[in-house]
Amino acid sequence: MNNFMQVSIRNLSFTYDGSYTPVFENVSFSFDTSWRLGLIGRNGKGKTTLLRLLQKQFPYQGHIDMPLSPVYFPYPIDDMSASTRDVMLQAAPEAEEWQLICELNQLDVDDSVLDRPFSTLSKGEQTKVLLAALFTREDAYPLIDEPTNHLDAHGRELVADYLRRKDGFLLVSHDRAFLNRCIDHVLSLNRSDVWVMQGNYDTWEARLNQQNEYEQGRNEVLRRDIRHLEESARRTAEWSAKAEKGKFHVAPSVSAVVDRGYVGAKAASMMKKSMNAVRRKERAIEEKRSLLHNVEKVGELKLTVLQHPKDVLISVVNGRVEYDAGSPGGSRVACENVNFSLRRGERVALTGPNGCGKSSILKALVGAGGSLTGDISIAPNLIVSYVPQQTDDLSGTMENFIRQSGVDETLFKAILRNMDFTRDLFDRPLERMSQGQKKKLLLARSLCIPAHVYIWDEPLNYIDVLSRVQLEGLLLEYAPAMLLVEHDAVFLERVCTGSVRLGGAP
Repeated sequence: MNNFMQVSIRNLSFTYDGSYTPVFENVSFSFDTSWRLGLIGRNGKGKTTLLRLLQKQFPYQGHIDMPLSPVYFPYPIDDMSASTRDVMLQAAPEAEEWQLICELNQLDVDDSVLDRPFSTLSKGEQTKVLLAALFTREDAYPLIDEPTNHLDAHGRELVADYLRRKDGFLLVSHDRAFLNRCIDHVLSLNRSDVWVMQGNYDTWEARLNQQNEYEQGRNEVLRRDIRHLEESARRTAEWSAKAEKGKFHVAPSVSAVVDRGYVGAKAASMMKKSMNAVRRKERAIEEKRSLLHNVEKVGELKLTVLQHPKDVLISVVNGRVEYDAGSPGGSRVACENVNFSLRRGERVALTGPNGCGKSSILKALVGAGGSLTGDISIAPNLIVSYVPQQTDDLSGTMENFIRQSGVDETLFKAILRNMDFTRDLFDRPLERMSQGQKKKLLLARSLCIPAHVYIWDEPLNYIDVLSRVQLEGLLLEYAPAMLLVEHDAVFLERVCTGSVRLGGAP
């Protein structure tokens, strides 16, 4: 790959059909194709849209100069029943088998998978296989969208180390540890501008915090100036109104000696001057308001934690998860000898490799399926608030979602607003929302429900980094009892009081 090739974007504007809010408006930036570039931004700020525009999938205004052939990951598979070898060769037609094997070995995937139907691979294995095929191509510029969603902690470390050894790519990920491990530059889609900078996630966060402190101080000065200008404009307008009124209301005691024509002319002159002053102040107010921008706010979230009389809320002794023959992968034991308890105020994470039964345990405990057996004890009258892993079944209107969820509409929407949900999203069909926006709906619903225990299954999938920080603060402040499955190492380290490993060592 040419180390000096640049992607140049000039005066880019784009708005989706039927929307009045631009995703991009006259933005310009450039980056080098040799960089390991992380794309960071809030949910709905246009990360995936930018990847699609780089592939020329939508018409846009402006200029995009792309010197290499952009290839999007994950790319669609025509036949999931085909062999893994055929799937990889479909993605990289010019690759030799030895090249495929070399890339697979770097990802700790045995080359025996080449002869297996692609559909029989785990989601994590599929992710690694497709990445391996992508990086055998010499002509491609990889656009990698959320590669970590189906990877366990060990898989994320493997893939991050793999990407760190590559020449260049554009990567969308919200996993802070993953970004720190594999990128050397950041492309940041902010509230009102775009940053391109050297560094990793920590470098970006430090700059963001510094910028926010500066902008907040500057905005406070601007708001104070705006208040003074508004008060001055109000007084000027009142004085102008009195002058206008004065030319028609001359006291009877002086009417005989006053030249009404002179009074009227004088009042009209004063009126004109005062109105010009009001307009100047209104322009000044608008100019200062236009400077109020680019502060990434993290709104406050609240939680109603119910206190249960029992100390131990959930207990599992000698737990076992076994999938029957009709499950993907056939009949097998996912995990056994599972032992843990959840007490009030504890936040316990179930950890382990993909397929070890973590989600099945959570589903079984909330009565949503699963195949957990053993000595399972749940405190009587326990109220549980649940966030499922999948968002694919969300459709229809937000009003129907709120009604079916049985939550308070005002509270629900207030939580979404504090999670950076714009008001226009309230009228958007759920199936047209991004994966991150859908996940926020599920999180907001859970936060609306007063509960003794919160059970969250991969709650951070597709959730932007600022919202992750926001949720960390919430859980640390309210300290609810929580059982969760999550692969964000930074999040787990900050909020969990303990963990239970399933499935043995990776």
